[in-house]
Amino acid sequence: MLFVLICCGLGVPLPEDVPLIIGGYLAARGGSLPAMIATGLVGILIGDSIIHRAGQTYGERLLGTRLGKHIPGEKVQRTIHLFEKHGAKFIMVARFVPGLRAVTYFVAGTTGVPYWKFILFDGLAACISAPAWVAMGWWAGKNHMLPRAWRWAAEANTWIFVTLGALLAFWALVGHLRRRARRRRGEPIDTPIPKLRAVGGGAARRIS
Repeated sequence: MLFVLICCGLGVPLPEDVPLIIGGYLAARGGSLPAMIATGLVGILIGDSIIHRAGQTYGERLLGTRLGKHIPGEKVQRTIHLFEKHGAKFIMVARFVPGLRAVTYFVAGTTGVPYWKFILFDGLAACISAPAWVAMGWWAGKNHMLPRAWRWAAEANTWIFVTLGALLAFWALVGHLRRRARRRRGEPIDTPIPKLRAVGGGAARRIS
């Protein structure tokens, strides 16, 4: 299961809840629940750390490639600015969104989010999701109800998406109201974006 979870962290299109539930189910049939939870956490954090490191190492080079040149510089600056301002929120939210996770962690490395900060917030989120999924698999194994566990997992993922969607909509509404209030007062609508300079291979980095 450790290898599978590392692969999930690297972007393999397999939801993390699948191997975690299976791991809990197998542990219930003859294993240790704490050991399985620890294995799940280690696998998750290793995979996420590799993605973050890849962003640190190759993120700027990617911006300097033919593909990166098609990304407007203004968009890159705004993305980096938003991540610097709300990085912790993005890291924790991405943990619960499979399609967003790898991209977010790669950007975290690219934008220079310190590893200790990244692993702290990613670890906090993982300490919620991993034990919950493993415990569900453990319960399913003890009660011979694996099909019901899959249904509950699907329902839980749906509620997670709905909740996150509602929070994002609320955040966008609050931002819109704040911008409108600033416009009425004649204040700048957006916070000035830090200027970036080109470094090694055309990549952009914020000037300190």
